[in-house]
Amino acid sequence: MTNFNECFKEGKAKKALVDKIRAKSLIKYSIIDIENALKISLNESTLRTIFRELYEGLREYIEAIGFLNGYKFLDHISITHFLKDVLNEEVISEKFDRYRKLRNGINYYGDPVSMETVKEIISSIQEIIKYLNRHLINI
Repeated sequence: MTNFNECFKEGKAKKALVDKIRAKSLIKYSIIDIENALKISLNESTLRTIFRELYEGLREYIEAIGFLNGYKFLDHISITHFLKDVLNEEVISEKFDRYRKLRNGINYYGDPVSMETVKEIISSIQEIIKYLNRHLINI
């Protein structure tokens, strides 16, 4: 898939009714998940857990924005294209896609994640969320 329109053609994203209640719930719990991940002591044995939780919190937050715009995502790649093609957030799209690939490596291939990478996502996650707040329409 090279763009959001292809995500529709391939059935990886679809139109949905605008769902403010679901969006509010996703936002609430994504923030809780991110805050909880940030409370975990950062050491070599917690890196994978912290990274996964931060990624999942970010994904949920973006899915909430999708529901506010009338979209439902059936995979994580379509979220990347939504960020870039619908929200015009190319830099965030690139970061999300990088984090998606790292998370897939962790979850499906047993890849390690470095302390530097986890520190990077810790420092950028709150900035990304704050920046994406501008897309919370009529909530």
